[in-house]
Amino acid sequence: MGDWRAILICGHRQHIRHNPPLVSRPWVLTEEGRSRFLGVALDCKACDEGEPVSDAMVLPDALEAIYTQFHTDLHRFILSRVSDPGTAEAILQYVYLMIHAHAGDRRESDRLANWLYEIVRNAIIDYGHALPEVNAPSGAAELAPAVRAFLACLPGKARQALIMTEYQGLGVREIAERLDISPAEAESRVRGGREMVREALSDWCHWAVERES
Repeated sequence: MGDWRAILICGHRQHIRHNPPLVSRPWVLTEEGRSRFLGVALDCKACDEGEPVSDAMVLPDALEAIYTQFHTDLHRFILSRVSDPGTAEAILQYVYLMIHAHAGDRRESDRLANWLYEIVRNAIIDYGHALPEVNAPSGAAELAPAVRAFLACLPGKARQALIMTEYQGLGVREIAERLDISPAEAESRVRGGREMVREALSDWCHWAVERES
């Protein structure tokens, strides 16, 4: 707390600390020093980790591409466990129904990739297929990239909050500190993002069914 922050051209903010012996930036302590460093290029870790800034809604063509990729990723995951393409497709269609039925059941403590893995795993078992011995974290880790790509269908603030909590493991207070917002606002963004994910998954299910018809 109390550290200076640089406002980057991408819109993110970054701590600029003078904390010897770990970090030596004595120039940050004076107004003259800070002025001299305006315009200096800084790497943005937030951009590298995929945290968005823009809160604009996703355009229809981009949303179509996101939904198509998510569909492909789930189909590939099922095919890695069920060798017959026809059966894999039937299971995927069953997954549509399971996600639509249970999208509102996810607890706040459930990571999205873990929850999705259980949905897909149970669908495969319901179709009478035994699964290789693999623990849930390993299976969920396989689906984590697909889930993260799916989050791109959310507006920026919601996606940013979910990336920070789902993939970086940050709590509400850590998110608030990083984004310069109140803990109440951080919690609101996380809750709102989870609700948007629920709605997006429901939309994807409708899209997938229409795609098959």
